[in-house]
Amino acid sequence: MRFQHLTVVALLLAFILASGLQASAQNQRQNAIGMEEIVFDNILARTSIRSYQDRPVEQDKIEKLLRAGMAAPSAVDKRPWHFVVVTDKEVLNGLAEANPNAGMAARAPLAIVVCGDKTKALTRVPDYWVQDVAAATENILLAAQGMGLGAVWTGTYPVTERVEKVAKVVNLPEHIIPFCTIVIGYPERPQAPKDKWDEGNISYNTYGGKKTATQEPAPAFHDFKVNEDFMLNPFNYFSQPGGLLVCAGDRSASNAMTIGWGALGTLWGHSTNTVTVYVAQARYTHEFMERSDYFTIMAFKDQNVLRYMGSHSGRDGDKAAALGLHVAYTENGTPYYEEAECVIECKKIYSGTFDPEEFKDDIPRNFYDGFTAGYHSFYIGKVVTAMKK
Repeated sequence: MRFQHLTVVALLLAFILASGLQASAQNQRQNAIGMEEIVFDNILARTSIRSYQDRPVEQDKIEKLLRAGMAAPSAVDKRPWHFVVVTDKEVLNGLAEANPNAGMAARAPLAIVVCGDKTKALTRVPDYWVQDVAAATENILLAAQGMGLGAVWTGTYPVTERVEKVAKVVNLPEHIIPFCTIVIGYPERPQAPKDKWDEGNISYNTYGGKKTATQEPAPAFHDFKVNEDFMLNPFNYFSQPGGLLVCAGDRSASNAMTIGWGALGTLWGHSTNTVTVYVAQARYTHEFMERSDYFTIMAFKDQNVLRYMGSHSGRDGDKAAALGLHVAYTENGTPYYEEAECVIECKKIYSGTFDPEEFKDDIPRNFYDGFTAGYHSFYIGKVVTAMKK
């Protein structure tokens, strides 16, 4: 009996330990995914900032910037860098005069002159110091972005005249070469980053080589009945993390955008399953919704797709192509993306635009007070196709 008791205790302990390890592993995976998104978003959000608030950068943040720079890779771990931190107004003015691209230094609270120390360079390939300090520079720029600072990289090396002038301003010895000046401060105003994605700059395996389909094929869609197999809460469906995409158009042109408003239900007969979506008049997708007889809503696991679709306009470029999404079409010619997890196709049966004279509560009145994208149009669609993976 005692042996059985000990055996049960041992099994319970083993179960608790295993559960704890499993939970810990799951938390680590979730944290890793969260960290991946933070790092990636920080990289994509970085942009050159050239105007700053009249506010000093704290010493602890300056040290973090330098630590980030020194965490960069270098050839054979030589670390051939030296950083000159400049906060003195007279010296900042001197840097602005020494480099025509660094004029903003005269109005900034901080600059870091990133230098190469030739005495620490790799002996057999001494010019590798240029790559090493460039890596340190990019680390500093990304760290500045992550701390809410704005920064801009202004080049010095290899323009001989600039090298000589900057070296004189900060009193560098002969073996220390000024590579660039990073001008830093708290941004005077927010500035949107540029979308620099361009598949034309990519080759695979050899120059000009095309991407090959080496990955596993995407899971196939299968049809389902929304009134029988749709098990999600309709009150949460549109507000799920990241929202949903709505897409309209045809084989010649289409556009999608992220939405967080919508309704699921029945209308004009219990067998008429409907989806209602709302699109502001100023959005590019509004044009497609107005002239299309059908539209789709799509759920995605990839939050980057939803963020990008919600923060970029189709007027500025092909958002689907920029994200690497593949457009497919239903039997009715309605566009959707093969990468979606769920697609619901709807045939428009009614549409309209909010009339502010009919607002019966302060909720809509307060929302549109100062809203510049126009009142929302609403589109009620009858569900004609539903697919999920």
